[in-house]
Amino acid sequence: MLKQFFAVFFVITVFMVPCFSQEKTFDSELSTLRKSIISMCAQLQAGQPKESQEQLLKEIDTIISEWEAITAVYKNTPPKEYAKDPAWKSYFDEALDNFQIMRQKTGMNNYKRAMYFCGQNCGLFVKIHQVNERITLTDKLFILRQNVRLSVAMAKAENWDGAQKIMKECAVQLKGIKKINNSSIVSKVEYKADISQIEQIYSNMREIIAKMDAQGIDKQLKLFMGEFGKIYLKYI
Repeated sequence: MLKQFFAVFFVITVFMVPCFSQEKTFDSELSTLRKSIISMCAQLQAGQPKESQEQLLKEIDTIISEWEAITAVYKNTPPKEYAKDPAWKSYFDEALDNFQIMRQKTGMNNYKRAMYFCGQNCGLFVKIHQVNERITLTDKLFILRQNVRLSVAMAKAENWDGAQKIMKECAVQLKGIKKINNSSIVSKVEYKADISQIEQIYSNMREIIAKMDAQGIDKQLKLFMGEFGKIYLKYI
């Protein structure tokens, strides 16, 4: 009797697993890949691999292999959401070029330059979503962070008027983000707290720029990026 029970349980389990497994899509696979990229790029930004350069190169190789696998499935057979995009195939080649240059620069210990291509591909993935009206919360957060950094760069060049203008645009973007329904991966309370945290660190950054505080801007940017990064990674 016990053997029969386990036999039946095994059969049911085999048939149930596919039912509960999440269907793979271009967007879901891209989301998984972006998490790997961010983890790897954090090491480049720090200028120091968490273990060794060899291990970091292996991580990049894994990312390249994952992108090649995604390419094999979707490049010539785009999902219906992307089927009308005439530039669809070019995205795959562009991303691969960026990954390969990133690996080359990492192998030369030029982590700062390798880091540049992290931003290139993250920006490319956002562009793909924008062009095809598939923009996500993660994409909106990326654009907000990108514009905050642009504002800081302007401020450092003493283009304070330009910096303040960009920060005003960020305020509009932030209002749009606040209107997005909470993500299914967290509770409504947690989501609201995360958005409030982003709003606060943005407000602090904007205040520094409004005061034209050249001395405090680097410190505030570091605080902004640290807190923002924790939240950003959660919603990819």
